[in-house]
Amino acid sequence: MAVSITVITTANRARRFTQTDEASIAQLLESLKRSAQLFSGKPLIVGSAGQTEVFATSSIACIEIETRLDLTEHVAIPPNLKLTALTPEQSAEPFSGGLQGDHFTARIEFFFAGGHALVTLAEGVRKAALAERLMNLTSLFERPMVSYRLPHGGIGLMNPHAMTRFTITPGAPDLPSDAWLAEPA
Repeated sequence: MAVSITVITTANRARRFTQTDEASIAQLLESLKRSAQLFSGKPLIVGSAGQTEVFATSSIACIEIETRLDLTEHVAIPPNLKLTALTPEQSAEPFSGGLQGDHFTARIEFFFAGGHALVTLAEGVRKAALAERLMNLTSLFERPMVSYRLPHGGIGLMNPHAMTRFTITPGAPDLPSDAWLAEPA
């Protein structure tokens, strides 16, 4: 089994690594259990016999780990929000989401320092309390990490501290009272 790792930096550069050694994969998976601390300051070190690369966590926008292994037991995934990265082809397709009873679907595009953008499909159960819905909307920037699924298997980890903004389509029906109401030009 192989694992592909892509580190996307705030310089909008992607650095790719591959691992096929089962013991090294097991060590990587074990470290994912602490993924909430991944962007907390300690550098990310990726090493091999040929070279070692050290990434400042503040300069990492996303880390994607592509594999056919089920990683959900290794990474904390919120039960009420499922984010799945869209392929460029899926991103180009027209989208119409919204509320269907207690469930919602939306397209969320995340933008990061340096120009990296990530388009995701968001699916989940709408929180009953308005205060919880508003907190979910504004708390993404405050989380230590945001996880998402990759379209071909595996998971991605976003660094909210490198995120500059995100766009929700269709627009969120519940906005904070101090939100500015205006149409994009």
